Amino acid sequence: MDEKNFDRRSFFRMAVTAAVIVPVALKSIGKAEAAPAASCPTTPPAGKPMAIVGQGMAKGLEYTDDGKSSTNAKHKPGQNCANCKYFNDKKGEGGYAPCTMMGMKWVTNCGWCKSYAAR
Repeated sequence: MDEKNFDRRSFFRMAVTAAVIVPVALKSIGKAEAAPAASCPTTPPAGKPMAIVGQGMAKGLEYTDDGKSSTNAKHKPGQNCANCKYFNDKKGEGGYAPCTMMGMKWVTNCGWCKSYAAR
């Protein structure tokens, strides 16, 4: 009987440990930083409404075409539009895509603004 109790206890210890470790491991995998953009595009797609640095919503959100050049205290290394949840890369082309925070104006994947939120 001692052997059955030991096996049962071992099983429950392992189950509780797994119940704690697995969600933590999955959460850390999900938060892995997205790869930085390979290169900053230089030619915006034709006919798309572009966010222009220093004008309109881009000015209010302190948008910059190159996140590395941001002087905003909120900016952290590795943050850019390419790994922001508001960057609609599925609708994008050539390193540009519409941004929800910019009123669906197109921004570069290398850009950054103070509304940045990690995916």
